[in-house]
This record gives sequence, structure tokens and C-alpha cells, in this order.
Amino acid sequence: MSGPAWLEDRLAAAGTTSEVPRSPIIASPSEAINLFDFEAAARERLPAAHWGYMATGVDDDATLRANREGFSKFQIRPRRLVDVATVDTSVELFGETWKSPIVLAPAGSQKAFHPDGEIAAARAAGTTGHLTILSTGATSSVEAVKAAHGGPIWFQLYPTDTRKITHALVKRAEAAGCRVLVLTVDLPAGRNTETERRFARTDTRQCSSCHQPGLQGFVRRKPMFDGLDLTGVGLFTPRLTWDAVRRLKDMTRMKLVLKGIETREDAELCLRHGVEGIIVSNHGGRAEESGRSTVECLPEVVNAVQGRIPVLVDG
Repeated sequence: MSGPAWLEDRLAAAGTTSEVPRSPIIASPSEAINLFDFEAAARERLPAAHWGYMATGVDDDATLRANREGFSKFQIRPRRLVDVATVDTSVELFGETWKSPIVLAPAGSQKAFHPDGEIAAARAAGTTGHLTILSTGATSSVEAVKAAHGGPIWFQLYPTDTRKITHALVKRAEAAGCRVLVLTVDLPAGRNTETERRFARTDTRQCSSCHQPGLQGFVRRKPMFDGLDLTGVGLFTPRLTWDAVRRLKDMTRMKLVLKGIETREDAELCLRHGVEGIIVSNHGGRAEESGRSTVECLPEVVNAVQGRIPVLVDG
């Protein structure tokens, strides 16, 4: 039985062969050896349309692949004879200290993957001392997620094309106790999710109630939009400019972080416009097909801000 493709490639390059057994799909979290073991289990168990939504990118999925492959292009320079008996992995962000620099990035529609959705994820993050960023498209309310986490959470905002709706979303997050607003800037319009649509074609279930097209389909079972009149409203706005940053800073007391910055030039503009943090992100390869991994974008952004504001990275 052959091993994983990446291992086979390395062994072939070294002129050797392998009989490494392929790991069986895990039956419970306790069986996982690394994080990617969960991916194989999800692929087997999730409905095709739901798997396609979460696991694929846009166009030919090149940026999606680049995000993972980019890490293999970097080397670690190990230093020796250093006392590592006590290691502190904690990090401070905007006055809050977290046990780990690993953050739960915003991902919408989590009840499509587990009945408890964002509640379960927030509960786990809070228990282990990790920060949670809640998506505008969450299937649980910001109030419920904050309660489940037990600590401060951040709120990710998709700026709609209607200011009163954006204002209502921001003020609800602020009232719930969110201290940081994360503005997504890398998805101003639609996206070409070819692979997701191919998976959806193979999904024969009758679930039109949760897969309706357009904004009304998206916000169905999305509590952040409860009670809002969405007539004529678009979830995204192609007119998103730095003027929106100014308006948001005037609108809220929350710290403002921009998610989707990938270049030195935009990082410098963040500083100029009073942005208080950056998340280097390409939407997981799910927005546009740039082909650049976030870890390869990270150095130029970090060099541009020179420690003046915090920089996070996803991918």
C-alpha cells in the first residue's frame, strides 16, 4: 500500500520506495495524529455540497493549494543549547492575553458541518484559551457565541451595499461586547467557485431550503440578519474603498482590523488610515486566483508596518 502523495514524491526523488501504510480515516478525535486527519474524515462524512463549500477555492484552486504549499518553501534555522524547559506561547492583542497565537478564523455556516456550529467551536476555543472571530454569516448569534466562549470575541464584517444594514450589524456586535471589528476587504463582489459547483452537482439531497441562491438564501438561518429589512440589499459592495474605513472608525468604539491585506502598499495605507491591525489573508484561496500564498505575502506586510500594529495571517 502506498503512502501519502507528498511522501511518495520525496521518496521517489531520493531513489527509494515505500510501503508506508495509508492511515485509516479516524473514527473519533482522539485517534487524530495531526490536524489533517480531520480533513479526510470530513470528506467521507459530509454531504458533497457542504464539503465543496468548505474545502475548495475559486477557479482552478491554485491559490488554495499555494496556501498550503507555501510553507514548504521556508526553512527553520534551529538554535541549540537554549533552555526550553519553560516555553511561553501566549500573545497579547489589544490588551487581552491569549494562551496561544492560534486563532479561530471566521467561517460562516458552521451548522452545515456540526449541529452546534459556532457554539461548539467557541466553547472549545474558550476552554483552551484561543481567540474566536465570528463571521457575519454565522449560523449562531454573536450573543450566544460570546456566552459560549466565555471571553471577548472579535466580529468579522462583510460590508453590505446599504449603510443602515452595515450600521446595524456593527452596533449589534458592539452591544454584545465585541472589542474588535474585522473588516473583510478581499471579497467586494462575486467569485467563481468552480469546484464547489461540481461537488454540488453530485449532491442529490433535497435541501433547497438551505441552498437558495442570492442574499435571501445566504441569510436564511443567519441570526445576525434577524429583524433587518434586506429588500434590495446586496451582501457585498464593489464600491468598497478607504472611505468605508473612515466611516467604520467613526461608527464604532471597537478596534478596526482589516482582513485581506496582501501587499506592502496596502499595509502602508492601513497605517495612514488609522487601521489598528491587519490579517494577511486571501480568503483561503476562495476570493480571487492570485496564486500567492499568505505566508509568502506575510514578510512584506510585516516589514511595512514595522511593529506599529499587530499582523496576523491565515490561509
